[in-house]
Amino acid sequence: MAKLRGDDDLWFAPLIAGLSVSLAALFICNPSVVLVGFLICPMLATALSFDLVVYWFIFSLPWYPLFNLPVRDVYLLLRVVLFFGTWILVRRKNRSVREWLIGSRLKKGVVLFVGIAATSFFFSGIPADVHTYRELALLVSYVMVFYAVEGWLESPSQIDRLLRLLLVSIIGVVLFGFYQAIVGGYSELYFRLYPFQEETIAPWSGRITSLLFQENSLAGYLNLVIPIAIACAALAKDRWLKLLGVASALTGVIAVFLTQSRGGILALAGVLMLAIWFLVPRLITRVKILGGAVLACMLLLPPLLNQFERLQDIDDGSRTLLWAAAASLFHDHPLLGVGYGNYRFLYADSTFIPGAVVGRLDAHNIYLQLLAETGVVGFLSFLVLVGLFISLALKSVRGRDSVSCIVAFGVLGAITGTLIHGMVDYLFGGSPQFGALFWIILGLGSRTLAGTGRKMIPGTTAS
Repeated sequence: MAKLRGDDDLWFAPLIAGLSVSLAALFICNPSVVLVGFLICPMLATALSFDLVVYWFIFSLPWYPLFNLPVRDVYLLLRVVLFFGTWILVRRKNRSVREWLIGSRLKKGVVLFVGIAATSFFFSGIPADVHTYRELALLVSYVMVFYAVEGWLESPSQIDRLLRLLLVSIIGVVLFGFYQAIVGGYSELYFRLYPFQEETIAPWSGRITSLLFQENSLAGYLNLVIPIAIACAALAKDRWLKLLGVASALTGVIAVFLTQSRGGILALAGVLMLAIWFLVPRLITRVKILGGAVLACMLLLPPLLNQFERLQDIDDGSRTLLWAAAASLFHDHPLLGVGYGNYRFLYADSTFIPGAVVGRLDAHNIYLQLLAETGVVGFLSFLVLVGLFISLALKSVRGRDSVSCIVAFGVLGAITGTLIHGMVDYLFGGSPQFGALFWIILGLGSRTLAGTGRKMIPGTTAS
């Protein structure tokens, strides 16, 4: 059984947490200093160590500032910097760039999906709005993060630090969400972080957003990390990593309920059932726990519904209209769709939502969104891609070493949660934090579980 590094890295998580608290305090006192530092820190870190750039990027991921500059989305540029920084790293270590980019079925699946999305965008025959270029640029930048993580990871210590960083980061996100619930509002600090949200965000209705600026995305974001937290709590050999897993899993589950996201709660239920099935060794024990969970849900669901009014509401029909608009666009362009990123600028032209405000809404369904924008070809390429990752995770989730099991369950849980939540939401366009984290986890899975990546985990061999 492989063991993640422990005592040598005890400094890492407290250091990151201490720095984050200091930065938060400094931001409250003088926001401009932090904004300047936000731009300077990556350059200084690059001069010292590329590892620091990756760690800094991952930890700061929940905060997504938009600057009043010619290029507002600085994080999109940072993803590009990470990709080309990794490219230089790969060349310096005399590794094959071709192997890095297309050296496995997983990577070929990634390239296929992005290629079809770009093809649908450029050859749909529908004039693209300038903002739709941003949607395609976002997708490409997500994939760049996937390749950056996949090419950067080389040692068990990096995996260990990456897992710790994700768990510490999610605890910070959850604690700020708890603070919002206690004060009964988004908080003054939130509007210091996102001043543009004061006029655009929906009035406070009890749904926590934490550090994410999109009010519907926090539950999806949490459900990407909760599977890793659960796996660390159950399987980690290092006690500190196990404790981090327990803390982030417990607080994360509570925070998902505080988001009052029906799709997020349903996705969480799916992740928890996966955890019982794959992380509990004996079949009879699994059956007993599942039975107890069903009974607990029957007993606890009525009080939860009474506590959170939004969970009692049934959709007012707006989602149904958005789904109908997506189906109509798909019907008119079945092969390659209307072009990746074009849905939110075309739904108002449909007969289902005439006169709607353009550019604000997505299809609230990942399947219909992909069918409408990329057609059958793009939708099938997406299914192939997630199928490859699910297959890889299933092969490793009950493996002999704890590292592979943790990462495999993290990948399996993240994809499952996304697919379940995706029945009622589409988070990739509206939440760059969610999109980047999803592809980070896929990059971690690709490097750790597939091919030569398994050689860096003690006690495993390449499959």
